[in-house]
Amino acid sequence: MGVLYNVDKFVQAHNHSFVCPKDMHLLPAYRHLSETQEEMIWELGTLNLGPVKAFNIMRQRYGGFENVGTTKDDCKNFRARIHSYIGEYDADMVINRMTDKKQFMVDYSFVHSVDEIKRLTGLFWADGLCKRNYAEFGDVISFNATFKTIKYNMVFVPFTGIDNHCRNVMLGAGMLASESIESYKWLLQSFLDSFGKQPKVVVTDQDPTMKQAIEAMFDKSRHRLCMWHIMKKVTDKVGHELCNNEDFKRRMCDIVWTDSIAPETFEREWKLIMIEFGLTENKWVDDMFGMRSSWITPFYRHEPMSGLMRTTSRSESENPFFCQVANSQLTLVEFF
Repeated sequence: MGVLYNVDKFVQAHNHSFVCPKDMHLLPAYRHLSETQEEMIWELGTLNLGPVKAFNIMRQRYGGFENVGTTKDDCKNFRARIHSYIGEYDADMVINRMTDKKQFMVDYSFVHSVDEIKRLTGLFWADGLCKRNYAEFGDVISFNATFKTIKYNMVFVPFTGIDNHCRNVMLGAGMLASESIESYKWLLQSFLDSFGKQPKVVVTDQDPTMKQAIEAMFDKSRHRLCMWHIMKKVTDKVGHELCNNEDFKRRMCDIVWTDSIAPETFEREWKLIMIEFGLTENKWVDDMFGMRSSWITPFYRHEPMSGLMRTTSRSESENPFFCQVANSQLTLVEFF
């Protein structure tokens, strides 16, 4: 049985001081997020700015903490409620939205794949502008995987071309739950279904799964390896001391970063350099020489390569842009 109390005396006056006027904005009764503020938190989130940064922006905009009408914790809680609302329906919301686009936009392509437990494993989409870009500038394409764009460890795979002003143009994009050969084959098949023809040249890094998928799905395309990725490995493969040798660097650059020499000249000069600098027994060097027709410019100097697209550096240059508006905590809905 609970303890009983008798009230002998009631003093109606407050037994503590009132909150100072300058602190009244901290009281729960005075704190609330307006619809405009909620919209601002959401939109800043799409620019990769979290709720605390959103609060600080509002503080500056409104002229002080006391004028915002809310706190950092309120902004965090609102953001958490958004994530809770999205919850397990994240993929469904995106698929439904993209399916609607496909239904009402005749030039919009979208496909997705799921595994045996109905878990999303792949997405591919391309709009009308992507298709017009491909029709004009799709002879040479580049693609590579961008990591940590969303919270599910899916990789983002944008397809890139170059227009007649040497600017990057998007040719579609995909997301994959894994980087297996089958996943890349599914992605490339989706690309073909959307555009109807293979590119003449595909430029990627040395990812072996990409290579096998390209050979299987783009059988009429010529696969080029990224020169920049290969040359970046030289230091690790031949040693820092040799790579700091100015004569070695100059002679290597003279035969790699040029298309003004004949393939026979490249082969002769390469062998001379390897003999002179003691690299004839280096397996990596031998492997790179063996696949020279896939990455050395003289072997495809007569092949149109769309201006500067000799490496995947164009795709790599897009990564900082995507990283500005994406992070490893984003839901699919927020990413799209």
